[in-house]
Amino acid sequence: MESLEQPLYKFALKYGLILAAIPTIYNIGLVIMGLHLDYNYYGDGLGESYTKARSFLLPVILFIAIYIYKKSNSGTLRLKEALKIGLWIFLINTIVVIGYNLFFRFIIEPEFATKFYELNREQIYTILLEGHQEIGRDYTQADMDIHVSRNGSVWNMLFANVVLNFVFMLFFSFVIGLILKRKQTKIE
Repeated sequence: MESLEQPLYKFALKYGLILAAIPTIYNIGLVIMGLHLDYNYYGDGLGESYTKARSFLLPVILFIAIYIYKKSNSGTLRLKEALKIGLWIFLINTIVVIGYNLFFRFIIEPEFATKFYELNREQIYTILLEGHQEIGRDYTQADMDIHVSRNGSVWNMLFANVVLNFVFMLFFSFVIGLILKRKQTKIE
């Protein structure tokens, strides 16, 4: 059991590191295998099994962290504590993931966005063209160039990652906190 005396950030540290380690190790594996420029393994075209695993990873790790905290706290949990645990996990996860991405984009593969879009231009164009046909507008090469310039930026990717992770983390922390708070039990 975890010690109740330690601050929440220390309690959340290992769960934030686990949450950050999985996609970081996956991306390092892609780089080692030379698949990081293949659209089917990176970006929107992530492998199907990895995509499914990644979508369940956040709520599962949050549930485990909040549940273990509740058990170590004599079976009591406040919603405020669940949200704080979620925010600490988010912060730790974000620092590790952003650190890796900046290291990758500026040191390991500085020309990643250019190479990625050059190698996968046809596949990306086809996907974007189909999406625009559904909304009834023609998709031009100028639209493709705008898409590449906006989405190829490391800062856009990091901003989107931070905002989406923050929103999902708050949502799942709140829901899991409500569920576990509701089931208050006394552990003797």
